[in-house]
Amino acid sequence: MRKYRNIYIVLNLIFSLMLGACSDFLEESSQDETIPTTTTDYSELLMMYMYKTSKYNYNVLYYLDDDLKVNESKLPTGDYIWGPAALIRTFTWQPDMWELENGASPDDGYEYTYTQIMGINAVLDGVGDAVGTQRDRDLIRAEALGLRAFGYFRIVNMFGEPYNYNKKALGVPLKLTAALVENGIARSTVEEVYNQIVADLEEASKLFAKHPKTRGNYRLNGTTVDILLARAYLYMEEYDKAITAATQAIESAEGLSDYTKMSHGEKEFSLARYDLSEVEWLYGRTYIDPSLCPTGELLTGFTAGDKRRDFWFPVDATWVHKQLCPGELGNNSGANTPGNAIRISEAYLTRAEARVLSPTNKDESGALADLNELRRHRIVGYTDETSTTGLLEKIRQERRLELCYEFHRWFDLRRYGMPSISREFKQRQQDQYKIYTLKEKDPMYTLPFPLDIVNKNIQLVQNASAKAPEREGVLK
Repeated sequence: MRKYRNIYIVLNLIFSLMLGACSDFLEESSQDETIPTTTTDYSELLMMYMYKTSKYNYNVLYYLDDDLKVNESKLPTGDYIWGPAALIRTFTWQPDMWELENGASPDDGYEYTYTQIMGINAVLDGVGDAVGTQRDRDLIRAEALGLRAFGYFRIVNMFGEPYNYNKKALGVPLKLTAALVENGIARSTVEEVYNQIVADLEEASKLFAKHPKTRGNYRLNGTTVDILLARAYLYMEEYDKAITAATQAIESAEGLSDYTKMSHGEKEFSLARYDLSEVEWLYGRTYIDPSLCPTGELLTGFTAGDKRRDFWFPVDATWVHKQLCPGELGNNSGANTPGNAIRISEAYLTRAEARVLSPTNKDESGALADLNELRRHRIVGYTDETSTTGLLEKIRQERRLELCYEFHRWFDLRRYGMPSISREFKQRQQDQYKIYTLKEKDPMYTLPFPLDIVNKNIQLVQNASAKAPEREGVLK
């Protein structure tokens, strides 16, 4: 492992330069670095950068949307304030949301993502000449491209405007090699970042398609890449391409898991496991503060017989995988939420939405078939939907339910037109609630960059949301 530690040192130096650190930092580099030479070396390096993490790097996305509310039963009652105090700036959409003095702000995900991209770029720069089989070189390159696209997709949707609203707006810096860079990197446009995401995913898909599929080893595979490609095209409103990619994913997958034929007994039902046929890739970790819980609007969306409600939000849970405690379900009740998984159900929902919205290949009957196929695997005694009235709204509601707490909702709200949403907040049980509102097309739908990131990269233009006035709550 010594040589990988030294590689890690070298790549971190590159990353420091990339963010704008001075070139003198190079003087601290190790004198006995070992450069990877084999496909095994590069595979292990990729694994090290992408999967060995215990941080909750994107949990901030949970705290921004309309699927969580304050769980009053879990709030403190005395003078000592805990839990919600660390969330108030984020949960109420404040312009200084990252700048808590005690360091209790949620991770912004930015530096973590670029650290990953740094390692990925080093793999992509060198794996073509690695000693090993062509198959291994193909698969390592395919995985690295898919992972880079996944990272850029997240941060461009956090710090850039929605693609379908203003694709010419500034997105995030686009770094595609591990070469040294001084004085920082300017932001590419949202469109330029998306074009790179699509290019990476398309190449990855072709490389994966050349070799038999592998599933269940915590590595990216071709089906996952096609799910992500369909997602990117949906956001870009390239609906026919989204349909093609989603169909390719569905045809290469093992199929939806039938919840109606499953029971979880005394243990939780977790999506973070490969024995569910629909799970294509598992990654990362998740934690939701127990002072928050699902909104009633989300929970009431699950109809009678829907096993997702039973499995993910059980009334009688005594052992929970995620710290999410829905007060609506009774005192001391726990709940399981979907873990960090990419699942084939997303491809069905992507294809259904794209089939409704495609201007050239509109296919409402096909969209309805996709919706019914998913629901039959979720709802006991389900009767197929036959009406296409309000079909788009039905599909988007199903997406909200099926993909809740999987980092989709905030991004979906952005592409739905950035609607106005409100929430109530207080820090202690005895306090009065204040109502905070995110206005339609609010600047905070594009998050501000943390100040420490701006200070490291002198070319990074800050977003307008950082200069917005303090958001004031109104007493309920």
